Amino acid sequence: MKTEFNIGFDYSHQNKLTIEDPGFNDFIEYLFNSDLKLGKIEAGITYEKLSDYNVFIIGVPIADSHLSSEEIEYLTRYVKDGGSLLIVNDKGGEIKNKNNLNDLTRIFGIKFNPDQLFDNENYSKDISRPIIKDFKTHFITRDITQIIHSNGCTIEIDKSVETEDIDVVAIGVSSEESAWHKIFDGEDWIDEPVENAPIIAIGHYGMGKIVAIGNLSLFSGFHALYGIHAADNFKLIANIISWLMNKAHSQEAQLSQPIYITVPIEQDLYYWMKEKLDEERWKNVEEVVNFALKVVKFRMRKQDSQEE
Repeated sequence: MKTEFNIGFDYSHQNKLTIEDPGFNDFIEYLFNSDLKLGKIEAGITYEKLSDYNVFIIGVPIADSHLSSEEIEYLTRYVKDGGSLLIVNDKGGEIKNKNNLNDLTRIFGIKFNPDQLFDNENYSKDISRPIIKDFKTHFITRDITQIIHSNGCTIEIDKSVETEDIDVVAIGVSSEESAWHKIFDGEDWIDEPVENAPIIAIGHYGMGKIVAIGNLSLFSGFHALYGIHAADNFKLIANIISWLMNKAHSQEAQLSQPIYITVPIEQDLYYWMKEKLDEERWKNVEEVVNFALKVVKFRMRKQDSQEE
C-alpha cells in the first residue's frame, strides 16, 4: 500500500459521485485544497489499481452496473491489507439505484436498506430532509451537533460478522420518536415508523477501515438547506476523510507517517497563508503548519529550560 495521500474514485460502474460533476465542486475543491492527489479507476477494479490509493470512494453505482464477484474480492483484500473504503448509496438503496453494493458491504456487517428516511418533527424545510442529532462518540463525530440526511436511506448493522479482526458500529442514528421510513417490502413501498435507524456505519476489517453512508446529497454544494454547507455536514465529511486517511499499523509507521487532521483556521491567517503560498514562500499548507508547530515547540522547550 502506498503512503501518499491519494484518493481514488470508482468510475467503472456509472457512479453518480464523480470528480467532474459540478454538484460536487465544493467537495472536490476541499480535497484538492487539502493537498490530496485524486485519481480514477476505470474499466474495472483490480487489486493492483486499488493499491495506488490510501482511500477509495464508491459513490452510488447506478443502472445495473454491478460490482463483479472478482471486484468484490479485490476490494475486500484491499481493505484487509490496510486500505480505506468510503461507500455511498442513496435513497431506495439497491432497489432504486439498481446496484449491488450490499454484496460488498455485508462482508463488513453493513447493509443499505431499500428505504427512504423521513422525520415529522426534526427536518430542514421538508420531512424528506431529516435532521440527525444522535451520535456515538467517535473521531468522526467530534464537534458534530447535527447533520442533514436529505433523501437518504438507512443502514442495517450485522454484529454477527464481528471477530478479532472485524468490528462494525453505527455512529449516527435517526430520532427515536418522530422518524419513519418508506421501505420496499419485496412487493410494495410501505410506510412504517423507525427508531434510532442507523444512517452512518463505520468498521474495521483486518488493517483497513470502512465508512458507509446512505446519502449522496451530503456531498452536494447545490443547496445550503441540505448539502455540504448545511448544519455540520462539511465537518462530518472532513472528519470522515481524516479518519480514513489516518493509518499506522506499526510503531515505525507511527513515527514516520504524518497524521492527517482538519482544523479551522482564522480567516485573516488563512488569507495571509494563501498569499505566502502564492508567492511560493512555502510549497503547501502542510509545510506552513509543520513549520509553525516546530517554531512553537522550540520556543516552549527553550522557555521550559530557562524556568528550570
